Amino acid sequence: MSANDNSNFKQVEASGRAILIAGDIETSRKRALEDALYIAALRGGADIDGFSAIASNTVINDQSIVKATNSVLDFKILSEKQSKEFLTIKISAVVGRKSSKKKCKNRPINITLFKGSFNVESNIPSKLARYTPIWYGKIYDIISKLPNVKVINHKKKSLVEIVKSKANPSFDYNSLTNGLPIIQSGDYSLVPELFLTENNKQNSFSNYLLRVSFKIFKGPEIKPITTKTYDLLIEYQYKSNFQFINNISTSDIQLVDQNANQHMFLAATKFLQDLNCRPLSAKLIAKEGVLTVDLGRKQGLRQKQIGLVKGINIQNSMLNNSSVIVHANKIYDNYSILLPLNDNVKLTNLDNMIVEFVE
Repeated sequence: MSANDNSNFKQVEASGRAILIAGDIETSRKRALEDALYIAALRGGADIDGFSAIASNTVINDQSIVKATNSVLDFKILSEKQSKEFLTIKISAVVGRKSSKKKCKNRPINITLFKGSFNVESNIPSKLARYTPIWYGKIYDIISKLPNVKVINHKKKSLVEIVKSKANPSFDYNSLTNGLPIIQSGDYSLVPELFLTENNKQNSFSNYLLRVSFKIFKGPEIKPITTKTYDLLIEYQYKSNFQFINNISTSDIQLVDQNANQHMFLAATKFLQDLNCRPLSAKLIAKEGVLTVDLGRKQGLRQKQIGLVKGINIQNSMLNNSSVIVHANKIYDNYSILLPLNDNVKLTNLDNMIVEFVE
């Protein structure tokens, strides 16, 4: 989400005013700031309830209750002015509320495909068994052709070996000669697996289960995040003691192949949707007075996109939450420079914290 997007968060400006108290400017400043924060929250949305007192068919009293439906997540003071009687403070604030719904938005997905595996049980009919390695190979082709997906194909490289090489590349000849795959913070690694097993549950057909499994890892640390599985039931042959009935009841292998390919396509599409529903997040780096994150335009980060950093305690803050708002100031291919909304936040306090960008 950028500052002006229509979403659960938005950036607003508001002014608050308080009477100048002689000899106690800090109390006046605090009250003006509280007023500005309340107005900012109202600009994020409000509920209005009311009632009327009626006598002899005449309204004698109207009462309205205005309650903000959003809260201020972070703010900074833009200006402070004094007149003879009043002190006015103008602020810029990010207001919003956390939604229970996932925000899913298409963005570039970078995936490095590694060597997977396929497994066929010994009691699988030979025709189905011969198609299993073909289906396994097509998984790589299907994922490579998905929209908004950029694939680096290392299907001949074992992810386990890559992890060992990253731990100590000096002991790995392949890493010395060919180098290690470069995986950015917002990128994913994937290991596909295919299983073909018998699935007979006391019915009249010989059933088999084709299971497509995606093991998903994130970032240069190759951190496992989830395993997604998608099952296809194959009704292959009617159970009979007569060979003739077995032959004529056997499913057409071309139709089975067609259904398997469609299943793998739907599985890959659902897998991509799940990735798009995951928030774009990474670790912050504060160095030499600059705050950066290893996410850039190749990972789908946009100019002025807002990120939320939780777990920060800000001294003398008017807010009860412990979050800081940052936004993307300069975006490069694989990293970005961020700025906090609140100028009083020390960048060193944000080092190694996790920022989660709002779509």
